Amino acid sequence: MNSYLRLLKRTLHRLEAAVFDEGTPPRDLASLTRRLLEVSREIERLESENGGANAPTATEVEDEPFDPSEI
Repeated sequence: MNSYLRLLKRTLHRLEAAVFDEGTPPRDLASLTRRLLEVSREIERLESENGGANAPTATEVEDEPFDPSEI
């Protein structure tokens, strides 16, 4: 794992702790939550580029031919 990805994961952990801490001031929750989502997406993007185990996979679905008699 590269150092940038490791840093992002540490940041994610810290942001999660702050967002879910009952003592976090309500005025800070919006910006912390927004940053948490940004970091999560960046981690997903990097892991998918690197073929990581947690990378989301796209699945192609083929449509069946339309049969008007089934309506």
